[in-house]
Amino acid sequence: MEIPVILLILRLLSAAALLSFLGLIAWIIFKDMRATEALVADLRQQQGRLIVIASDSGSPPVGSIFELKPMTSIGRASKNSVVLDDNYTSSEHALLIHRANRWWLQDLDSRNGLSLNDLPLEAAAVVSSGDVISIGGTKLKIEI
Repeated sequence: MEIPVILLILRLLSAAALLSFLGLIAWIIFKDMRATEALVADLRQQQGRLIVIASDSGSPPVGSIFELKPMTSIGRASKNSVVLDDNYTSSEHALLIHRANRWWLQDLDSRNGLSLNDLPLEAAAVVSSGDVISIGGTKLKIEI
């Protein structure tokens, strides 16, 4: 074989290897995008809800429903996911966090504390469907 033919074959092999490598990278990116899309769709699904079952102040009214987000904040400030207009509620009172396939309730060092199923909450606790959170004069039932 002549040298120009060998060089042509080597160029064609290196071009094929380069195209194969780029195709492999594109396939990996495509698979990663599909996995991310599925994860985002799972996060957007309704996780659960809080239902107001008692409210001394009337705001929010009994029967109000709040959809749970992966991190749901509860308090008097308007930036919270669940806003409770109650004098005994801190501006940032509590957090409901979805972590490791469980829902956790955490007091954010509020002045008046909170109760879970009529027991004072002293540390973060796992909550389940049917549990009742009491913050000030408001009671919220969890449905997961």
